[in-house]
Amino acid sequence: MVKKRSIIIDSHQHFWESSALSSIIPAATEIDILGKEYKPEHLRGHLRKLCIDYTVFVQAYPQNFDNNKWMFEIANKTDFVAGVVAWADMQKPNEIASVINLMQQEPKFCGIRHIVEAEPNIDWIVQPRVLESFRELSKHKIAYDMLAKPRHLKNVIKLMETVGDLKIVIDHIAKPEIAKGGTPGWEENMKIIAQYPGIYCKLSGMITEADRKTWKPTDLEPYICKIIDMFGYDRVMFGSDWPVCLLAGEYEDVWEALCKILSGINDEQKEKVFGLNALNFYNLKL
Repeated sequence: MVKKRSIIIDSHQHFWESSALSSIIPAATEIDILGKEYKPEHLRGHLRKLCIDYTVFVQAYPQNFDNNKWMFEIANKTDFVAGVVAWADMQKPNEIASVINLMQQEPKFCGIRHIVEAEPNIDWIVQPRVLESFRELSKHKIAYDMLAKPRHLKNVIKLMETVGDLKIVIDHIAKPEIAKGGTPGWEENMKIIAQYPGIYCKLSGMITEADRKTWKPTDLEPYICKIIDMFGYDRVMFGSDWPVCLLAGEYEDVWEALCKILSGINDEQKEKVFGLNALNFYNLKL
């Protein structure tokens, strides 16, 4: 009997209109790449080539409800999009419950994200109003994508100390500065965060934190190994971070790097990292 091929899920990709990022990208070289339109037809060929079955479509800019509506419209007519991580105004806790109820009417809604790393206030996630919103997410068992950098991790710990049963996934391993040999405090704080069983971590967004012109898989390997040591194979998931990854490499480069680094793991572990963990974390309806 031939074993059925396991489901493969890219847990982190974006689509956007050509105008979405043009006003917020400071570097001209980044505008040349990220200032373009990215839609399902631009991604589909890469997924087919690599036999990737589904993706999770994660919010970016603009951060508003009109963009959510656009995201769901795209997702609902795209067969390979299994879930949508949308945006909510976390500074309005009184509205969070009604926003969640509205979004839960969308069959592909699977989580919430706000771009924390762009907030000028490093304490944004531990403001009383935002903490109250996190309590609402916890109450409704809504997954949250935490886009933070190493400087935010102590506040992620404070958040978990306050709302310990949150269901969170750390995007892009929290973006340590791989090109500079790492970021002080990243490993220590991630170890603490990994002790919370409801927190997962995406093996994504790393090639743009490495030297974008000269990176190689061995540059990423120490960080991936540390994350797996912390979270285990049950709480990590593959993500491409396409099209942001195009700043440092093609979609296939991201895929091949992770496959090479994890080439020694067994089939059960591969199934979890490359599909099942995303399926379970986001409770995707395939």
